[in-house]
Amino acid sequence: MNILGNSKISLLLAALLGAGISYGLFGVMVGDSAHQQKILSLEHKVAELEALLAQQAPTLHSKRVLTGNLVGQSLASSTNSAMGAAGKNDLSPTASTEGEADSAAVNHEQILKDLLTLAYGDPRSFVEKVQEFLAQNPGRENIAIASKGVYDLAENRDNLPDYALDTLYHQQTNTDLKRVTAQVLSMRGDNRLLEKQITDMQAGLRSENPADRQKVLVELAKTRYVSAANAVVPLLQDEDIGVKLDALLALRSTGNQTHIGFVESLVNHPDASVSWLANDVINTLQNLSDRARTRITQADIAAELPPIM
Repeated sequence: MNILGNSKISLLLAALLGAGISYGLFGVMVGDSAHQQKILSLEHKVAELEALLAQQAPTLHSKRVLTGNLVGQSLASSTNSAMGAAGKNDLSPTASTEGEADSAAVNHEQILKDLLTLAYGDPRSFVEKVQEFLAQNPGRENIAIASKGVYDLAENRDNLPDYALDTLYHQQTNTDLKRVTAQVLSMRGDNRLLEKQITDMQAGLRSENPADRQKVLVELAKTRYVSAANAVVPLLQDEDIGVKLDALLALRSTGNQTHIGFVESLVNHPDASVSWLANDVINTLQNLSDRARTRITQADIAAELPPIM
């Protein structure tokens, strides 16, 4: 029996039940024996139909389950096929890109390893190898690799003595590499190179072009050194809002508790961004002692290393 047939049985069963109830009520009301016989006949019919429906129920259930499984399998198959096709089209470029990125990372690591390793039969020092490497391979990425090499040898005075840092600083022109070199020497207790770099940069703070002043302020902020904060303070009163904001940012990165007084006048500045940042700078500096940032830490250097792309 199909699903349509069973639906008819269900409807007939409901109709018979309704009729049985109606006749039963009528029989009770009139007490007629003929009606009683009709009620009994209807009850037998209802019982037969219930038994038939019970026999068909497992079959109907199995058909519904089977139909549902077939539909589900069909949908899953279609979905998987679509995903597979998309995977063939989309994953290949991604895999290629990831492979190129991994290859580049390995290449960077190998270059850095070659710079740091004193190979047998190669009399060149680390600084000599860096100088030769950058002369043959100029560019920001290679500056970043060389800077990372200087940082990695920060605590290794045998392979990178103080005089070698001094040599590297004076023979290079890149601001990032010079800063990292000066910071490593400061970490070792000698602030001489860092003081020199800050002094040399201050000339740019007197430029008539606000963009030039902002550029210098960004570089001063990277030093994480208190002398830079002293150079930044006059720019807090700059008429250009952009310069004023960069001065506050630079002071937050280089100053300590002794610089709070220079910022207090900006807390009620009419420009909301200046006012908010001034409060933030004060909250930061008040947690730093008057000895903070007078010597660079390894974490300071790591935070400002140029990124290796």
